[in-house]
Amino acid sequence: MKINRLLLSGAIGCALAFQPLACGAEPVRLTLADSIHMALESDESIESAEAQREASEHAFYAARRSNGPSVNWSSQAYRIGGRDYQASNDAHDAYGSPHTVTQTAVIGYLMNDPDYPVVSEQTGTVGSHAYHNTFANSWNLTVPLYTGGQLEGRIDAARYQLNRADLDTENTRQEVRYRVAEAYANVIYRENMALVAQEAVNKGNTQLELVRAMFEEGSVAEADLLMMKVNVANYQQTLVSANAAVEIAKATLAAAVGLPQDSDVEPMDTFSYEPYHRTLPECESYALEHRPDGLAADYDIKTAEAQKTSAAAGYHPQVSVAGSQAIASNSPFRSERSNAWSLGLAFSWNVFDNGVTAENVRQAEATTNAYEAAKRKIKKSILLETRSAYVQMKAAETNIATTKVAVQQAEDSHIIAQVRYEEGVDGLLPVTDAQEKLAQARSNYQTALYEYNLSRSMLEKAMGVPVKFDAKRYRELTMAGASANRAEREASLHQEKAAEK
Repeated sequence: MKINRLLLSGAIGCALAFQPLACGAEPVRLTLADSIHMALESDESIESAEAQREASEHAFYAARRSNGPSVNWSSQAYRIGGRDYQASNDAHDAYGSPHTVTQTAVIGYLMNDPDYPVVSEQTGTVGSHAYHNTFANSWNLTVPLYTGGQLEGRIDAARYQLNRADLDTENTRQEVRYRVAEAYANVIYRENMALVAQEAVNKGNTQLELVRAMFEEGSVAEADLLMMKVNVANYQQTLVSANAAVEIAKATLAAAVGLPQDSDVEPMDTFSYEPYHRTLPECESYALEHRPDGLAADYDIKTAEAQKTSAAAGYHPQVSVAGSQAIASNSPFRSERSNAWSLGLAFSWNVFDNGVTAENVRQAEATTNAYEAAKRKIKKSILLETRSAYVQMKAAETNIATTKVAVQQAEDSHIIAQVRYEEGVDGLLPVTDAQEKLAQARSNYQTALYEYNLSRSMLEKAMGVPVKFDAKRYRELTMAGASANRAEREASLHQEKAAEK
């Protein structure tokens, strides 16, 4: 089921031609799409989520690489001496380092003739290594062949945590989009309320001048003049409060989009009413299929199950290729004293660990149960948020029609009261009462428009309407074996737009 882009989200996926304006005398004019784009580029919570996603990606790569070969090198250099080495050092001083010598000796004469000696040659090794220093180096190679599921479980757990980080990041983007839409709508609403308050002041001042003129002519009592002055003062107080609310709303929007809080932001969009035709069941179904935080709960369960697999590896043996070489000498990286290597299979099996493995497995099972309960709770929360936003939107939709009629009726009532007062049929009280009701009706109409538009944005957030990628499509791809990067790329909204073209 496809979702049309909702009113307050604007054209998120469209190319934006926004150019930042210098803060100063000129206002910073923003459309809602501009505002959301700026926030998505600068918001610190998104930056943090993306950094956490990067950390999860490196953790996954580390877990995957642990299934390959590893080589460890250790080296030592010592100064040595003492009685145990004295004889060897004396031999070295007398004959040098170990070397082969050939000695010739006369063992007799042929026919006892001194001119024909019989010679014997003997070959031997003399000398010794000097034991003043020792340098030793060793290398160890390990290649895991079978870990009973330990490494596989760790890799799967890291992969699911990376998938969850992707969904967390998308959920953060959706939250930022809603906060900006809320701040943007609040600026429009506060400005509209300030206009209503300004109009009340203008009407009040006009009425005050009329009453003052009538008082000077002697056609009305001084009480009417005093009453009108009090009313105008009240209108002005309301206007001051409304203007202050506008400044606060602008500062909030500026901060949300990454501008200085004293920036004079000026919304370019206005409130409008467009009927929303989707039913509540359709919205709830979409929310359950697309909310990133709801889908992230599945990866928590998958992670716990993978950790259980890793924990159960304690029941199985460990098999790996193991190799080593060790050398030692009186000089660095030489092997005169020793040189030995080995290569083969290493097998180990912890046949008794006093129940540690069993407890680790039970812990993983309990964690899985906890995540399953959390998933059910999140599902309820998603349905409640969707229903609440939908009901509020529909209530505001009804109020728009009601308050629009009320504004027209209040305007007619105010005109009638004004004419009757000028003709002396009624006193001032019906006029001021009609004026207050007109201001209230206009305020109610603006409030209904604000609540309707804001509720649609709230519904968009509750349903999980995507910002960068479709969470449902992402989950389908990763569950089918796609990597996180590929799934995010193929589930991207930009990818969908390119395919449509």
